[in-house]
Amino acid sequence: MNTMKKTFSALILFSAVFIFSGCGNPQPNTTIDNSAIILFYGEECPHCKIVEQYIADNNIKDALVFSELEVGHNAANANLMIEKQKICKLDKKNIGAVPFLWTAEKCYLGQDEIIQFLFFKNQIDIE
Repeated sequence: MNTMKKTFSALILFSAVFIFSGCGNPQPNTTIDNSAIILFYGEECPHCKIVEQYIADNNIKDALVFSELEVGHNAANANLMIEKQKICKLDKKNIGAVPFLWTAEKCYLGQDEIIQFLFFKNQIDIE
C-alpha cells in the first residue's frame, strides 16, 4: 500500500512538472501521444539498433508513419512507454523493456516481433 501511495504521489508530481515545464513547445525527443504507432527505443540498446537498421535498409519510413521515442534519456517518454506496456498487459518482468512498438491495436516487444510487424505492414502498404 505504501508503494502505491509513493507511486501515485510521484505521478502527480511528474504530471505537474510536465505541465508547467513548457510542454507546449516540442523539442527533440519530446513525448508524442497522438500517434497511432510509436516505436520506443533506447540509444544504448543493441536490439533497438537492429530494428533501426531494418527500418533504414527497407525504407519503412516511406511506407509507414510512426513516431520514435527514446526512453533511456527521457523520463516522459519512459513513463509513456510504461503506461502503454501496462495497457498491453505485458508480464511485469517485461515492463520497461525495449524495443517496444505500440500500435493502439496491439503491442510488439523485441526486435523479432517488431521487424515482423514492420515487414508485414510494409508489404501491405506497397501493394
